[in-house]
Amino acid sequence: MTPSIIDLFNRLTDGLAVIATDGAVRFANEGIRKLMPIVLGETFPHASIAANIDQACAGHLNLPHRFETDFVFDHHIATPDRLEVHLVRSPAGNDLVVVVRNLTESSLYETTIANLSALIDNALAAPLVQFSEQLSDLVADTSEPTLGPIALLARRERLVLQGLDITRQLKALAGIAQLSAGRPILGEDRIILESWLDETLSRHDAKAKSRSQRLLLQSATGLLPTVYGSTYWLGMALDACIDNAICHSGHGTDIALSACGIGNYVRITLRNQGYGLQPALLRRRLANPLMRGKAASDERPGLGLGLPLARKVVELHGGRLVLEQELDGFVTCIIELPAGTSPLPSQDMNVAQAQRYANDLVRLLSDRNTAAAERASS
Repeated sequence: MTPSIIDLFNRLTDGLAVIATDGAVRFANEGIRKLMPIVLGETFPHASIAANIDQACAGHLNLPHRFETDFVFDHHIATPDRLEVHLVRSPAGNDLVVVVRNLTESSLYETTIANLSALIDNALAAPLVQFSEQLSDLVADTSEPTLGPIALLARRERLVLQGLDITRQLKALAGIAQLSAGRPILGEDRIILESWLDETLSRHDAKAKSRSQRLLLQSATGLLPTVYGSTYWLGMALDACIDNAICHSGHGTDIALSACGIGNYVRITLRNQGYGLQPALLRRRLANPLMRGKAASDERPGLGLGLPLARKVVELHGGRLVLEQELDGFVTCIIELPAGTSPLPSQDMNVAQAQRYANDLVRLLSDRNTAAAERASS
């Protein structure tokens, strides 16, 4: 195949592969390599497509042949993508040509807009109207009191909680829009975990108390390593995880937040008594509802953007976020972030920043050496 033909195929938006008569892949353009892990000389890495290729090579299919199939990425946690596949005979020789189009991706814009409209209508329209009406009533009661001081204070507290819930959802919606637009989020903030975790947890005290829940910050064993990144975005991510734990825990339960250093990472763990979700539903909570085939209307109140946004933010900081269902009914949210190093390229670091990073690394190594010496002497 000439370089000009290869360049032409790589310019196609659809995936294209050339298959030899023995079923092995002879050529794969960039479009199909982005879609699935193609290896030249091996069979097609999709069971349904590979089966159709075998049938075509054996002469049991009339070409050209078109069919549709599902495809689930290794990291895909939402509805499987729908693929449209065409098998045609190569114009030169006996090879097969496979053309694959991702129907889900091609309709992503329309699906996203439709889901966004449905989510806002289902999750925000009624709360906004209710909040507006109750705010007007509160203003009227303040100017011409019809309630006693205690009842008026209780109404104000309920209204504040409603306003905070709406604000968090709008903030998450803005975050999704900013990330989708390609806004860079990595920063050079030096995050001291002990104080940062305490401050973040305290922001949710009022909501937890309204549900008779306790937010517990468990003390770390030894010094925690420093994390570098965007305080704003990582704070939004942790806020979403805590808010999810509060909303999906029973009244009167405890929610525990802890952190520890593991190798070159710091692990933040949030543990709460959940509702016994199945693994598929746990994965769904991390899936961006804007990317699903259809917006769900039977979810608990909220846009459902918090955890997907948190997962994206953590991944953009070089970490990972997972939910785990334990046998005793507890749900554990785990955030792992690289520690002791800056996310910025070295050319963006000034001398003062480099000194801070070096000091943090020295402190971390010193703490580990002390712990190792204590273990050796015991």
